[in-house]
Amino acid sequence: MAAGLAVMPEIAINAVRADDLTWAAPAEAEPHARTWMAWPSTPAIYGGSGAYYESVQETLGRLAAAIAENEPVAMVAPADQHALAAELCGAKVELVELATDDMWMRDTGPVFVRSAKGSIAAVDFGFNGWGNKQAHARDAEVAAGVAGHLGVPSHVASIRGEGGGVEYDGDGTLLLTESCWVNDNRNPGLSRAEIEEHLKSILGVETVIWVPGVRAKDITDGHIDGSLRFVKPGLVVASAWPGDTSEWGRAHAESLAILAKARDARGRGFEVISIPAATEVRSTRDDVLTSYANYYVGNGALYTPQFGDGKADALAKETLGRLHPDRRIVQLDMDRIYENGGGIHCVTQQQPL
Repeated sequence: MAAGLAVMPEIAINAVRADDLTWAAPAEAEPHARTWMAWPSTPAIYGGSGAYYESVQETLGRLAAAIAENEPVAMVAPADQHALAAELCGAKVELVELATDDMWMRDTGPVFVRSAKGSIAAVDFGFNGWGNKQAHARDAEVAAGVAGHLGVPSHVASIRGEGGGVEYDGDGTLLLTESCWVNDNRNPGLSRAEIEEHLKSILGVETVIWVPGVRAKDITDGHIDGSLRFVKPGLVVASAWPGDTSEWGRAHAESLAILAKARDARGRGFEVISIPAATEVRSTRDDVLTSYANYYVGNGALYTPQFGDGKADALAKETLGRLHPDRRIVQLDMDRIYENGGGIHCVTQQQPL
């Protein structure tokens, strides 16, 4: 596999250069043509058909309907799920026929890049179930399916990974964790330097800042979008877990120390605003993600969770409103998503204008 990966970069890079275009991933806060989402179609992932699986679908539908109040939303789903998805998402959400396993569009779908001439292409990172941790035969085809539906070029990446594993500021800087990228379950035999060069080529970034992350403690191996997010170039939101001395807490502290010394692609230092994670939460699940950093910036609105922790929910809403004064802050009960290893950002993917 490593030998095959070593050949693929030339194909991807040459395809871009042949078009005489420079491609780059725009910031999430730039205007969207639409938001892409994916329908959870495999009951076994959620313990089988029943009330809990149904509540996951209801929660995702509620989020899709909320986003569709402000911008177009396209939900990919197999044909036999369209009637239910239409009922739960509402009439404003477009349904696109495409087979899916699960709902994590940030990871299974493409990362969109834009050329200097304004055209759009879709980057396919070859989703492999976060290192073969989950069945993904259908989800592995979602990125290509979305590109085909839109009729845009598909740039097949020379490395494996997920959209939730990259955080970019739209101005040349990329932030990511070693734990999910420099990992034999995705990129066997490749060094950090090799992976970095591939990411620079396909996402159009100039500076890559690596933070440690945590391996094998969650299904993603420590995606960056659960803890650190760009508000704009030079400004980062961090999810804080005060007093956390676990492996997660130590890795997060090291990440903040790295950012304190780092410079972005334009030579700027970083200001980091920390938002404490919720602690007095409504959910009774042991593995619920209580990070407010896993939000989604849409057209005119920002979508963020509320966990039933009144004090923490209010502080998160106030802080995000201050940092994004041009967005309405929409707080939603998304417990069924955050109980399953991800959040609002993980189930959405922006298509830039």
